Amino acid sequence: MDTTLRRLVSIRRHVPQDRIPEYAELWAKLHHAASLRGAHAWAFASADHKDTYIEFLEFGGDSDVRSDEGVVAAIQALHEKFGEPYPAPRTLEEWVALPTPPPVAP
Repeated sequence: MDTTLRRLVSIRRHVPQDRIPEYAELWAKLHHAASLRGAHAWAFASADHKDTYIEFLEFGGDSDVRSDEGVVAAIQALHEKFGEPYPAPRTLEEWVALPTPPPVAP
């Protein structure tokens, strides 16, 4: 069984249509900084709610990318520009992976 502790952080943001280019530029900086540290980073736009975006950072428990100066600076820049609470009350959540059982032989 894989007992490697993985973490997933999700952040929801409200991004007005006219500010998508600004958001995309800031998101690219976070994606790059996190990728340099071996993390995975994704951003998605809601299919149902215009102006709603969700970001994911996924990393190992022993390599929390939020301790990296470049990653923190990129997160702070996004929060300062697009930090409106949406939806209330929580816009940021952290998840811990469940252990994965070994594959079942055919």
